[in-house]
Amino acid sequence: MELYVAGYHNVLVRFLHSFFIQMPLTIWFRFISRLIPSNKQFINYSGVSDATLMQVWQTAQKNLATNSFSLSAYGPDPRPADPKALNIQPTNVTVVAVPDVPIKDLIKIDIAWAKDTDPSKTILILGNGLLGYETVHGFTCPWARPRVYGAASEIAAVCEWEFENIILNKLGYDIEGR
Repeated sequence: MELYVAGYHNVLVRFLHSFFIQMPLTIWFRFISRLIPSNKQFINYSGVSDATLMQVWQTAQKNLATNSFSLSAYGPDPRPADPKALNIQPTNVTVVAVPDVPIKDLIKIDIAWAKDTDPSKTILILGNGLLGYETVHGFTCPWARPRVYGAASEIAAVCEWEFENIILNKLGYDIEGR
């Protein structure tokens, strides 16, 4: 049964209908999840234990605190070690393992993948253009409740770099090019 009949409902009723009924559930639940307090370190959808994720987080902290790092994935941009990284603790970090893209699908994008075997250790994301895809091992959404997505076959290895991104973001660094 359709609740909206054109010309019958006023603006407020149409707004309420679209906001509470037609809005996709994923967006609504993401908004609600920000209002619900939580003190969990990891929200884990990776198949890796929370203890392992915590070890990887601590490794990422130590790397940033003791070694110089780069804010660019494409070239040298050395920054001195930042010992404040040891003070950043994970809070509501969601870790998601994404199934690896099969080689047969990657060949359709780039024939160079023909020499590789499954698992590909890679996932696809939208590239710079709307029509292109980019292959990556993982990526981070540095929101207020950060999310890490990684290829399922190497999620623990991917998490170290991505956790460094989260730590750097919380320290105020611009990680856009990393």
